[in-house]
Amino acid sequence: MVEIDAFHVCKKNGQQYRAPFLSRPRNQWLTQGYYFWTDSDYFAKNWGKSHYEKNGDKYCIMKFNLNFDKEKLLDLVGNVRHKIEFRDSVNRLIKLNTKAQDTLSLRLVIQYLRDLNNDFNGAWAYSAVKAEDKRCLDLIDIPVVEGASERINIGPTRQQLCVFENCYTFKKGEEV
Repeated sequence: MVEIDAFHVCKKNGQQYRAPFLSRPRNQWLTQGYYFWTDSDYFAKNWGKSHYEKNGDKYCIMKFNLNFDKEKLLDLVGNVRHKIEFRDSVNRLIKLNTKAQDTLSLRLVIQYLRDLNNDFNGAWAYSAVKAEDKRCLDLIDIPVVEGASERINIGPTRQQLCVFENCYTFKKGEEV
């Protein structure tokens, strides 16, 4: 079992808000689903400020404790085996259609695999995917040991979790 502290940002209308809400179906980087920032509300606060406050809207952050069977969560952040398997899937898709490599995106690969699962139940039976991008990072870069050329980045990374529709029953979250 994998437990994740998940933070969902939503517009606040008085004391009413709907969380989590299903994302729009188009142009979502992890496909359509319920999106959460993971482990900390750090990036949830940044998102609220940049997507709600700057437009004069109030927002709230809801915290959820989500639990997944290990086989149901594709972890492209912290699971090396998942990263290798997913990379291999991308390479197989490129070999099927070499023209696709110029337009292939993370969203298209995940959508293809989700659609494949709809056609062949169990072909790709994940309920959620956790991934990180490389935007807006506040990292420091230091050598692993004195004088080494190998370095490590220290600081928060933008990690999101997308839970696919009809794959999870959400319990009530708490406002943070």
